[in-house]
Amino acid sequence: MKNLWQRMTAVAQQASAQGQLAIVASEYEIIAEGGIDFVLRYAPHLGGNKATARSDSSEQSLANPDNPFLHPDPALWVEALGQSHNLLLNKYSLLPLHGLITTRGFVEQSGLLNLADFSAIGGVLDQVDGLIFYNGGALAGASQTHRHFQLVPKDLGGGGLPIESAVQAWQRDSQQRIYPFVHRVHSLPNWQPETLLEAWHKLEFSWQACNLLITRQWMLVVPRTQASFGGLAINSLGLAGGLLAKNQQELALIRRLGPMALLGHVCHGL
Repeated sequence: MKNLWQRMTAVAQQASAQGQLAIVASEYEIIAEGGIDFVLRYAPHLGGNKATARSDSSEQSLANPDNPFLHPDPALWVEALGQSHNLLLNKYSLLPLHGLITTRGFVEQSGLLNLADFSAIGGVLDQVDGLIFYNGGALAGASQTHRHFQLVPKDLGGGGLPIESAVQAWQRDSQQRIYPFVHRVHSLPNWQPETLLEAWHKLEFSWQACNLLITRQWMLVVPRTQASFGGLAINSLGLAGGLLAKNQQELALIRRLGPMALLGHVCHGL
């Protein structure tokens, strides 16, 4: 049987051939700062294309009553995740594989996460060792209100997950900080749904806008104070070490400030 990445690839190839999926062209550079090799992608086509203008937050547009998560495009559907969630492909993506874990019925994005959510996440992690992230509300980069999580491979372009080495340094020495602003990280003994839910409850920030990153090994939460800085939108991928510029002004802003300072402007200071 094909593994999940292979199934997603097969669906993506067919959807692309049908014109139902677009991988947006981009180029990237690495900016090393604070023990993290940030991947900075430059995708000027996003800035001028209304169809993909919102994919800076890596999410499809959601406008009722045409909610694509309530009525998924069959071309983008990968599989059911239990009775409550689906796995879809992101219609506009900067990465070759980008999945969306969506609730079948409408559930508020900024509401409290529950065991069903983590059952779907755990089921995905059973199949692939990827990165799952969640933008918890508009201030955390969510551009829509239907509950969804996102799945990408750990390689964001630089050969691996940029934040991984910093998390590993914290695991060796809990006095080490991953970021110079408020965050909490929790090592996971496994990725069973109950373990994930317990870790989420321990991380203290679930009641406010925050970014959530989950792998098989750890969970990290960063509370947010604003969705953007200088017109540059930032979501969970930014905290994972993946930043996006859609025009020369945004590119210059990131290079001038540096990734850490930029992220600090949208997060709680220590």
